[in-house]
Amino acid sequence: MPRGEGRRFDFDVEASPEAGPAVPIPDTRTRILAVSLALFNARGLGRVTTAEIAAAAGIREGNLQYHFPRKSGLVEAVFAAFEAEALAVAGRMPADPAAPEALLGYQRAWFDLIWRYRCIYRDGIAMVDIAPALRPRIHALRAETQALARGVFEAAVRAGRLRIAPEALGRLIDNAWIVSSHWMNHRLQGGTTLTEADLDWGFAQLRDLFAPYLAPDSPD
Repeated sequence: MPRGEGRRFDFDVEASPEAGPAVPIPDTRTRILAVSLALFNARGLGRVTTAEIAAAAGIREGNLQYHFPRKSGLVEAVFAAFEAEALAVAGRMPADPAAPEALLGYQRAWFDLIWRYRCIYRDGIAMVDIAPALRPRIHALRAETQALARGVFEAAVRAGRLRIAPEALGRLIDNAWIVSSHWMNHRLQGGTTLTEADLDWGFAQLRDLFAPYLAPDSPD
């Protein structure tokens, strides 16, 4: 799938003259992708079959294969949706980089995105096994999102919110990427299922990386 085709799994809106207000009705492709993401997150990219996805979506497997002849194409489509959102979130400059909550909100938005697409981070090896064509896109996305994040953090430095030397900022961004990319696997070492408490734990690790470089809040 060409880059740029990713999008969130939005629903079409269909109005019923008898029901009154319009209600969201997912088209088949959108429903397949939404169900796939939910199953991949719950059970793992390599453990879910297209037959199970079709059953969960309430369609025949042949109908699913009309939209996605191979599982690799389905995985690529899920990644494309993540890719588009990742670029949007990473490039979202805070309105006021000097505000105490600006960096925290920016970083939390990234972690919330990772949680919505946790199968991509948790099952990275399985993902490239299923869809090898994604490998260069994964590397490219990392470079692009890091460049966008650097722009946000440099704005925070200029605003006086983040106090760090330019040469150290690159290392901080690298460390932040390592934490945000691998905290799930660390938490899964005990063989447990990830919960939102684990998400909060992972975010705390990232927050602590930046804490020494944050300017103290001004007194009211």
